[in-house]
Amino acid sequence: MEIDHVVLAARSREQAVQALSTHGLAVARGRVIPGFGVSNLVVPLGRSSLEIHYPNGEVPDPALPPIAAAQRKALDTFPEPLVPVAWLVGFEDVESLRRLASLNNLSVSDIPEEGPGYPAYTLAGFGPNMVRRWLPALIHWPVPYEERPHALSAPHTSRPTGIVGLDIAGTQEDVEQWCGGLPSGVRVVKGDAGPLRVSIGFDDGVSITLGVR
Repeated sequence: MEIDHVVLAARSREQAVQALSTHGLAVARGRVIPGFGVSNLVVPLGRSSLEIHYPNGEVPDPALPPIAAAQRKALDTFPEPLVPVAWLVGFEDVESLRRLASLNNLSVSDIPEEGPGYPAYTLAGFGPNMVRRWLPALIHWPVPYEERPHALSAPHTSRPTGIVGLDIAGTQEDVEQWCGGLPSGVRVVKGDAGPLRVSIGFDDGVSITLGVR
């Protein structure tokens, strides 16, 4: 069990790329997320990744969770160019994910692969984590690290080693019950705003923090 990736909201693609580039980070790829009114950018970090969402002008499907509205609210609240809005915890053992999902009354979705570079995965907790934003979604990749989005190639000017810290405003007891423990690097503080800031390590020993100051 470890942090798989963190989702951050941006006001535009251009602003996201600029904010990342100031820290030596670059984008591997991006695409439209159908039905949600947002597009994404993937920033690979080795064994973890960042996923940046920004509005693309499409009208969201009202039958789907209101991701775009929640992200607009976060961006209206905080002035930072990149604001963490969600996080996902990865499980190497899919049965551990299914057991936790059952204990917490979560539905589990098996998402099929979408072609080369878009492997299948199993997901739980998407939707409920938008109500209690300090809780993550749970994810399992049935493929090795080398075939996950974390391992994509990107023209970074500094070499990231992964996510080394994540501050969450919420209830630690909830997080531990949801995940079966507290994931490494996660610190829970008072409040209910959910993810606040994410720290990324680099191979020169330096780390940077993105999110709410």
